Amino acid sequence: MGALTVHLKATYLQLRIYIWMVIIIIILGRLAEFIVGFFTDSSQKTGLADGNLLLLILLIIAIVLPLSYYNRIVHLGASRKQYFWGLQFVYIMWAAALALFNSLWPILEVNVLHKNTLNLIEAFHWNEFGIMGSFLYQTIFYLMTMALLSMLISGFYHFFGWFLWVLLIVAIPTGTAIPALRTHVVSFFEALLFNDSLLKGVGFNLVLFFVFVAVGWFFTKKRTH
Repeated sequence: MGALTVHLKATYLQLRIYIWMVIIIIILGRLAEFIVGFFTDSSQKTGLADGNLLLLILLIIAIVLPLSYYNRIVHLGASRKQYFWGLQFVYIMWAAALALFNSLWPILEVNVLHKNTLNLIEAFHWNEFGIMGSFLYQTIFYLMTMALLSMLISGFYHFFGWFLWVLLIVAIPTGTAIPALRTHVVSFFEALLFNDSLLKGVGFNLVLFFVFVAVGWFFTKKRTH
């Protein structure tokens, strides 16, 4: 457990400038919103919930760490296996922390701050599963997304990784442009994000998470720099 704590601390020190940039941008944006609202009637205006904006941190973590953390820790004597599973631990901790924050933040916004904001949890209907269900769905979805990004970034150093990038770039516009495929694309995202069953939604995201982790480990084993 001590080694995993070291990973968490080391990655935070490497990412803190990005994390605080996101937090400061959110604070400045809300400050500007407050000043404008003080002089105008903004009672009907809505914006994205602050907790949702913090999810940018997860995207930054999943992109920055595979690019820079690998060289630092491997040059210090860590194995690829130690690097990779340490990274997964970091992803789990951050995903769970922001999922918990996003599960509790709407309660504070509505009951204390009396703000009318757009919340992704409500948009995806995850709030219908209760606080614990919403927390679980979010955590697994965030982990799956981070595993996907981490896999794609790690794939920069392998031919098959570039193939996945090309496949993904081609598949998205093709799937939405062709009517016969569009139905399957919609069904996929409904099962991923709008699943009315907590078990099926979490299970589907979990399967994708394990697939992306397995492919990410394959890329990591092949990395030389």
